[in-house]
Amino acid sequence: MQRLRTLCSNCTIRAPQNEKNQQLGRWHKTFIKVGHSPLVMMSDSKRTQAMKQHNRQAGFTLMELIIVVAIIAISAAIAIPGIMNWLPNYRLSGAARELFSNMQKAKSEAVKRNTSVGIAFTTVVFPATGGGYTVFIDDGEGGGTPANAVQDGGERLLFQVTMPPKCSLVTATFGGIASAGYNSQGLPLGGRIGHAVIRNDRSRWFRMDFSTSGYPKIRRSSTGVDGSWQ
Repeated sequence: MQRLRTLCSNCTIRAPQNEKNQQLGRWHKTFIKVGHSPLVMMSDSKRTQAMKQHNRQAGFTLMELIIVVAIIAISAAIAIPGIMNWLPNYRLSGAARELFSNMQKAKSEAVKRNTSVGIAFTTVVFPATGGGYTVFIDDGEGGGTPANAVQDGGERLLFQVTMPPKCSLVTATFGGIASAGYNSQGLPLGGRIGHAVIRNDRSRWFRMDFSTSGYPKIRRSSTGVDGSWQ
C-alpha cells in the first residue's frame, strides 16, 4: 500500500513537470523561429545588465569625444587662413575667364545677327572695387549711331556683367576709348584694339588683350607692370 502511494505520488509530481518542460521548449523554439533576441529569455536583472554592457561597448567615452573635437578645431584653424587667401584669387581668375568667354560670345552674336555688337567698359580707380561691362547690339536702332561702340538711341542690351567682390576693373582702352566690339565679320569694331585689366588686393592682375584678329587673350601678372605679363 505504501509502495502504491509512493508510485502515485511520483506520477502526480512528474507528469506536470514534464508537461511544463515541453511547453517551455515549444515556447523557446517559437521565440527562436520568429527571430527574438536571446535577451527576451533572460530575467529582468540579467537583461538590464546585458543592455548596459552593450551600450558601453557601442558608445564613445568623454575623452574620445574631446580628442575628436580638438582635432577638428586644429584642422579648421589651419585651413581657414588658407581659404581666405585663396578665395580672392579664385574670384579674380573666375572674372577673367568670364570676360574671355563673353568676348567670344559677343563675336558669335555679331556674326550670327550679321550686325555690330559693342562692349562698353566701366572702370574704377583702385583701391575701389567694382566696375564692369555691357554687351549690346550696336546697330543704330531707335535713333542711335551704328558701329560706334556706344550704346545710344534704342540699341538693345544683350547682357551686363559686374566684377565680383574684392575685384576691380581698373583699365580699359581700345583705340583711345573704353569700348570695343565686333563687326558682322567677327573682326574688331572700327579696327579698335587694346586691352582691359582687372585686379584684386592680393597682388594679382589679369589682362585681356584684344588683337586685330578679334581673338581675346588672357594674361596674368603679380605686379601689373609691363614686361611681367605671362
